[in-house]
Amino acid sequence: MDKKIFSLDHIRVIALLMILLCHYFLFSNLINGVSRYFAGVGNMIFFLVSAMLYGLKYSNGQTLDCKHFIKGRITRIVTPTWIYLIIITALYLVFKISFSWFNVGLNFLFLGYFGKLPGNGHLWFLTVLMACYAEMILLQRFNVKSKQAPYIILATSVLLLIIGEKLGIPSIAFLTLGFFAFVFLKSSWFLQKSQSMTWWMAIAIVLLNIGCFYLEYHGLFIKSRSLHFLLTGLCGLSLLSLMLRYIPNRSSKTIAFLCGISFEIYLVHHTLCAGPFIAITQWPFNHMVNFCIMVVLSIILATLLKTISTKSA
Repeated sequence: MDKKIFSLDHIRVIALLMILLCHYFLFSNLINGVSRYFAGVGNMIFFLVSAMLYGLKYSNGQTLDCKHFIKGRITRIVTPTWIYLIIITALYLVFKISFSWFNVGLNFLFLGYFGKLPGNGHLWFLTVLMACYAEMILLQRFNVKSKQAPYIILATSVLLLIIGEKLGIPSIAFLTLGFFAFVFLKSSWFLQKSQSMTWWMAIAIVLLNIGCFYLEYHGLFIKSRSLHFLLTGLCGLSLLSLMLRYIPNRSSKTIAFLCGISFEIYLVHHTLCAGPFIAITQWPFNHMVNFCIMVVLSIILATLLKTISTKSA
């Protein structure tokens, strides 16, 4: 990229805030519909910001060096995740929390999508993230340039999502891979269209998200997970476009700091919400105070994890 798009840092932090709100609403037994909306939209934006960054970088003729990329991911993703898992496993043993060693192994292999740990079900995200990275490497390796390819991949992912629901198997990963590939392959086009968005398109995006929020709030998607994932995925894609249009492309030390530890915040915050060692969502304060405490502790713990990871890398 010729210059850094600072607005993507702001968008990543906003997506992280959505995920924090999602899990707080979920584990404090507040409105589940609000949690579902923030979960679908926030996670999708998180994935798509990465797709946009890598797409802009590698669509300008730069070749993806697999060894360099993997080394960078080990430093940024693998090291903090393994340190976090070691700490969590030790805490399970100290507090005598029942857990599966097999699932611990799966999570060390970034296969948490297929084996949850107590208070850490959110690690499914890492399995899908690694799948997105593998997909990106394959798209680059085979030099996919067809104009129809992004749409074909996206349509196939929607089909696999629906089939997966019919068969009763987890299938959200298919849709995420489809959206990731679409934004990765069409990043320059997507950025250009977003930054030239008209006011009526912006209004349509706001109305789409209000409508989705209303439907989720009233639990109208509970019987159809594929419809929930598809609509919140579209909301995430459209909100990314809206924010690219209206968030100023300016740097901010605070946003840069939060963006720098965003992955670590994602790792540590969930167990603060869900337990089993601590559940701030159940503390005897009002929800605003509890949420603020959770955010502050997440930032502190994430900073510590980042520091340890950096020294260990």
